Amino acid sequence: MNFIEEFKKGQAEKNKGLYMGDGLSGISKAINGIQRKRIYGIASAPKIGKSTFVDYGFVISPYLEWLKTQNVNIEWIYFSFEIDRVSKEFDFATYFLYHDYGIEAVSLEEGQTITINGEKRTVIELSPDYLRGRLLDDNNQIIKVKPAIMEVLKEVYANRIIPLFGEYSDTGSLITPGKITFIEEKENPTGVRKFLMRKAEREGKFVHAFFGENGKKIIGYQPDDPDKITIVIIDHLRKLPPERGFTLKQTVDKMIEYCVELRNWCGYTFAPIIHTNRSMSDVDRMKYAKDELFPTSEDIKDTGNLSEDADYMFTIFNPNDEKFHLSKHFGMDLKDRHNNPLYPNLRTIHLVESRHTFYPQHFKTIMRGNLKAFELLK
Repeated sequence: MNFIEEFKKGQAEKNKGLYMGDGLSGISKAINGIQRKRIYGIASAPKIGKSTFVDYGFVISPYLEWLKTQNVNIEWIYFSFEIDRVSKEFDFATYFLYHDYGIEAVSLEEGQTITINGEKRTVIELSPDYLRGRLLDDNNQIIKVKPAIMEVLKEVYANRIIPLFGEYSDTGSLITPGKITFIEEKENPTGVRKFLMRKAEREGKFVHAFFGENGKKIIGYQPDDPDKITIVIIDHLRKLPPERGFTLKQTVDKMIEYCVELRNWCGYTFAPIIHTNRSMSDVDRMKYAKDELFPTSEDIKDTGNLSEDADYMFTIFNPNDEKFHLSKHFGMDLKDRHNNPLYPNLRTIHLVESRHTFYPQHFKTIMRGNLKAFELLK
C-alpha cells in the first residue's frame, strides 16, 4: 500500500467504516464507523457495560452490516479473559432473539410467579439466565424455556451463533469455525503478539530490511487479502498475566505497544477494554464538574499509554449511580419530582481522546443490559 493506492481506495468508498448499530448511531457517524487499522480504547468502572458496548458496537452490529453486502472478508479475534465462550454465546443468542424475533419479555406459566425486589411478577425479561435455566420461581422451581421460544432459539443457534462462533462438540472441541476465533486461555502480552504474528504470517508476508549491526527488522506487511478486516478484542487489559517480572502497569503498557505495532504493520483493528479508577466519586471533583461529570482519560487505571496511543478513546458512565448524587446530566433531567429515575437504563458514552475528529464528544443512549443491546434515547 502506498499513498496513491490508499487515495484510490478511499475514493472507491472502501474506507467507509462498519455501522455500530442504531443504538450507537451518533457515535458511528462521529467516527465513521469501525475501520481497519484503528485502536478503539474503551474504559469504565466495573459492571457499567464495557463488554456490552463492545459486543454490540464492534461485533454484532458490524456483522449484521457486513451480511448485507459481504463485499469484504471480516473476522474477529476475541481474547476473553473474564467471560467464557458458552456464556458469550448465550449473551448473543439473547440479543438475536430480541433483534430477529422481537422477544424481550416472557410470560410465566399460569399460577407461576417470581418475586423481584419485593414484587411478585408473572412476566420476566428475556435474559441469558432465563435461557440457561438459572432462574427460580417462588416455589423454588426452575423457570423453563417455553416451547415456542425453544423453537426460535434453535433457529438463532443455527443461523446466528454457529456462523459467528463456530460449532463445538459437547466436549468443547471446534467442529466448524465461525467468524469469531474465541480465546479463553490467558496469555501474557508476548503470547498474544505471537498468536497474532503467526496468523499474519499465514495470511500474508512481512517485509524486512537490514539495519547495520541490529540485523533484520520488519518494515511492512503484504497481506494476501488487503481488504480483509480483522478486529481484535481484548477483554480486558488488566487480566493479562504478567511477564518477565513486570508490574501490572508495565504489562498493560507492553500489550498496548504490541497493539500499535500490529495495527501499523498488519492493519488490524483493536478494541482493548480497561477499568477506570475511583476518583470519579471524589467530592471536590463532583462539586466542580456538577452535571457534566464524566470519566476522562485521566481516570484510566494502570496506564496512560492507551489514551495516548489509541485512535479513539471512549469512556462509559452511569449517571444514575447514587454515589454521584446527580439530578441532571449534561442539562438533561434524570429524576422526576418523586426522585425516581426517568431513564433507569441510561448510559452516557464519551469520546475523550481522538486522532481523527474533535473531542470531547458526549452521547446519550439506553443500554438494555438483559438483551445485550443499545437503543436510541427517546
